[in-house]
Amino acid sequence: VGLGSPSAAGAAAAPSAAALSAAMGAMAAKHVNQMAFCPPNPTYRKEDVNMWLDTDRGNRIPAFHIRRGFPLTVLVSHANAEDLGLVLQYWAYMSQQLQVDVFAYEYSGYGHATGSPCEANLYSDARAALKILVDGFGLKPERDIVVFGKSLGSCPTCYLAGKHAFRGVVVCSGLASGARVLFPETRVWALDAQFFNNLGSLASCKSPTQLVHGDCDETIPFSNAQDLYAVCRAHHPLPPGWITGGSHNDIESRHRDAFLAILKEFLAHILAAGPTRVMPPSGISAVLKSVGSSVSSSAKALWSCTAPPRSQPAHDM
Repeated sequence: VGLGSPSAAGAAAAPSAAALSAAMGAMAAKHVNQMAFCPPNPTYRKEDVNMWLDTDRGNRIPAFHIRRGFPLTVLVSHANAEDLGLVLQYWAYMSQQLQVDVFAYEYSGYGHATGSPCEANLYSDARAALKILVDGFGLKPERDIVVFGKSLGSCPTCYLAGKHAFRGVVVCSGLASGARVLFPETRVWALDAQFFNNLGSLASCKSPTQLVHGDCDETIPFSNAQDLYAVCRAHHPLPPGWITGGSHNDIESRHRDAFLAILKEFLAHILAAGPTRVMPPSGISAVLKSVGSSVSSSAKALWSCTAPPRSQPAHDM
C-alpha cells in the first residue's frame, strides 16, 4: 500500500490501542473525581489556620491537632462534603467522649488547601498527615495511632492501613471500591482495582479493624461493608458495627449512642491488647519512603490548631 493512499492515511491517523485506553482512563478518572469529590465552600477562615502541611505532590494543606495527653491519637480522614471547619467542633466533642487526642487534615482542593481533589492527592495528603505525627510529634503508629475514615475518608484510611501497622483502624460508612458503590452486585477485582480500591488495601491490613455501617445506607450500599468485612475478618476482633436502621448521614446523630458504644468498646479492646505487632518488611519507611514532603519547622513546633469558630458538624460523603 502506497504512503499516499487513503488506507495508509487512515491507518496513520488511527489512535493506537494504548493511546485509546489512556484517553478512556483519563476520561473515566475525570468523571469519577467529579462524582467522588464535592468540596463545600470553605467554612473556616484561612487566617485561623496555624498548621500547614506540605505534601509530596506539591500541595499545601491545613490541619488541626487536639492534644489532651490521652494515650491514643485518632488520625481522622473526613467525609466528602465536609471540610475542617465542619469537623473540628464534632471531633473536639469526640475527643472528650472517647478520651483520645485527635489529628485531622484537609484534602487538596478543599477548604483553603491548594491543589485539586483527586485520588492520588488524597493519598498524598494522608501521607503528609502521618508524617507530621511520626516525625514532628514522635508518635509510633503501631502504639499510638488509630486511623479513622468516614465515607470518602475510608479511602485514605484503608490506603494507610494497607501500608503500615496501626494500633487500630476504624472504617465508618466506607466503600469497598468505586466500582462497588456504582454497581454493588458486580464483584470483579479488575474493576475494583481501577478506583478507590479499599478492598485491596484492607486485604493487606494486619491491624485490629472495626467496621461501622448503617444497614439502610442509601449512598454506599451495605453490601460494601459486608465485602470489606470478608477481607479483614481475620483482623476484626469484635463483631462488626452494623447499625440497624442507620443511613449514610445519621449514624453520628440519630444513632449516636450505638456509634459511641462501638467505638468505646473497640478502643478499650486495643488498649488492653497492647501495641500492634509490626511484621517485616512493615515499618514507617514502607509508608513514607516515597514521601519527599518537607514539613515546615513551624508546623513541627505547633501543639494545636485553634478552632476556626463555627459550625454545625455535617455528615455526608
